[in-house]
Amino acid sequence: MAGKLVTFISLIFVTTAASMAVPAKRQNFGQGTWFNSNAFGACGNLEFDSQHIVAVSTQLVNQLGKPGVCGRTIVASSGGRSTTVTVTDSCPGCGINDLDFSPTAFQDLADLSVGRINIEWSFV
Repeated sequence: MAGKLVTFISLIFVTTAASMAVPAKRQNFGQGTWFNSNAFGACGNLEFDSQHIVAVSTQLVNQLGKPGVCGRTIVASSGGRSTTVTVTDSCPGCGINDLDFSPTAFQDLADLSVGRINIEWSFV
């Protein structure tokens, strides 16, 4: 009887651990804009325009917490072009699925003169 109880408890533990695994990548659709950085971002890092960095919405930061977003890698695409960026900041004016890119990263997707583009993105 004790052996069956241990097996049952072990099964519950394995099932619980499996359900806590990292979720599958989720594609997000939103708007992409760009900002001049050269300052400290919300994640506490000094940012430069020449870096491949991005700000995610403040709403997303509040939802996932800074440890859940800061330093994470995102792959974003638009119009057949893509870029890989690191989250270093938050964007108060962005919708939950919008991203605000450094100029260097935005130029991987479109010319700066465009200003705003439709994007598809996911955490890596």
